[in-house]
Amino acid sequence: MIIVLTTYPDRKSAENAAAGMVEKKLAACVSMIKIEGSVYRWKGKITKGQEYLLVIKTTNYRPVESYILQGHPHKVPEIIQLEVSDGSRDYLSWVRANSAPSAFRVPLERTATTRASLPSSAPTKARKPKTSSR
Repeated sequence: MIIVLTTYPDRKSAENAAAGMVEKKLAACVSMIKIEGSVYRWKGKITKGQEYLLVIKTTNYRPVESYILQGHPHKVPEIIQLEVSDGSRDYLSWVRANSAPSAFRVPLERTATTRASLPSSAPTKARKPKTSSR
């Protein structure tokens, strides 16, 4: 299981995103938290404002990220992933059953070691088959 965090500038866009992710089974559950105030730098200026934080419980990051990027009102939205290392077995099973399958997810540390350990697949020169002479 993973938790994806993202923020939206208003309640309506946050609610629409949360409902859409659950309806499309990208997430088992999305909690929405009103943030009274955020301070951040954007294009060299200090900006203040309210935000809505979505806490997205899922099993697969990429489809969630794609969904957020397609409809988010910010040019560079906050989208981060947190790995869940342990939790209630019943709850983790429920999240797996109610969100996108993680069959294609490969941990980064495994990707690097697996690829490094694969044999080289250098191209071989094609040879003409030998024929018997008569």
